[in-house]
Amino acid sequence: MVMIALSGARYMVEVTAIAILLVFLIFGALMMLEVIPTFIALGGMAIGIAAVGGLSVTTIFDTIIMDGSTRLAPAMMAAVFGGALGVLAEKQGILEDIVKTAAELGGDSPLVMAIALYTAVVIVATSISGLGAFILVATIIFPILISVGFPRETAGAITLLAYGNGIMLNPANWVYYQEVTGITLNSVIIWALPVAALAFVVGILYVFLKVRKPISSGSGTQAGVQETLAETIESGSSEASSTPKYALLAPIIPVVLVIGGVTNVFVAFIIGILYAALFSQPGLEGFKNFGNTLRLITQSFHEGIERVAPAIALMLAIGWLLVAVFSDPIAQSMEPFLRQVVPQNMVLYAVMFAVLAPLALYRGPLNLWGLGSGIIGVLAAIGFRPELITTTAVSALRVQAPGDPTNTHNAWAAEELGVNVNDITKDILPYIWVIAAGGVIVSVYFFGM
Repeated sequence: MVMIALSGARYMVEVTAIAILLVFLIFGALMMLEVIPTFIALGGMAIGIAAVGGLSVTTIFDTIIMDGSTRLAPAMMAAVFGGALGVLAEKQGILEDIVKTAAELGGDSPLVMAIALYTAVVIVATSISGLGAFILVATIIFPILISVGFPRETAGAITLLAYGNGIMLNPANWVYYQEVTGITLNSVIIWALPVAALAFVVGILYVFLKVRKPISSGSGTQAGVQETLAETIESGSSEASSTPKYALLAPIIPVVLVIGGVTNVFVAFIIGILYAALFSQPGLEGFKNFGNTLRLITQSFHEGIERVAPAIALMLAIGWLLVAVFSDPIAQSMEPFLRQVVPQNMVLYAVMFAVLAPLALYRGPLNLWGLGSGIIGVLAAIGFRPELITTTAVSALRVQAPGDPTNTHNAWAAEELGVNVNDITKDILPYIWVIAAGGVIVSVYFFGM
């Protein structure tokens, strides 16, 4: 009788695990094929998993939806602060001036010019993200890179590669990575710094291998670059900026303060916002007209919230999914299956996730901003070290962030340049795959050995 009972229990666990996997697959497919929005797919996945996992309606309402809605609250607020800084830096001409200063420092060499612009985008992305900021920066960079001889596809690839590498050091993203499985911020930072260094070097290598001789007609000279800059300004609504050069430090202030352990992410963003608002105005105008400065900050928060609203909505649904997969019935049902699939040997683990890193593309199963959040949550719930699996998933994002054709910034860049968005992905895939593999190795070294 005991054996029959055990067999019956094992059978029920297997049936439940299969049902959970089917829910993952169905909603994952609907999301990847863009049949339904990601937000709806993740929310449906959370409720579906909870239902087939045996959770009661009351538990779904009171735990999955109620608790899940605030599960990633710190990450949501970090996104708001980051959005406000981004809007402020855009309004005050800080982003524009960073790129223009880099272009002016590039000189006559296409290689130096591309490296300078690549570095500028990395710096900008460390604290500022979003399509609006990307468009502002890219509309300046694209014509400059093209004018010094880079093909349109390569100009887009350089900018996307830099942007994707820079957001790895964005404190707002760090808070999200931290909250997904409840790891410490320090764990994220000690992983991110060496991987960011690797990503920067790989990006420079890409530029070096793609560099071309300046095109004819003299537009590849410093004078030609200045002419291109002038045309870019004239074609837009902006005029010559009066933003003081010391204001250009605003985007890196939050990340420096957090890495240095000076303060937490939220205070670091507040300091960055105050610095940008006060010192982006000529002289002491920011202090003299302090009322206007405060209104500028308030306006930036209002617009920043609007810009990050899609990300916040996504985190709401991800919160539901995380609470669902962390529940005991779900975790216990999935544990036998996942322990057979995911290697316990760390060498095999590193090889497996390094090879599978491109599965973060096209909203795939390793995308931490989608289906991957549920998979990582299950692995954490069944006993895999949270620091290891979280940073492994973030490693896969090194492929997704610059290379996913479904990203809005990738789609916009391809449209703006008149190239195929998938061609950009194919061009940079070997490089971003190396970065992702390096990230997995760093994860295993720090958290798996």
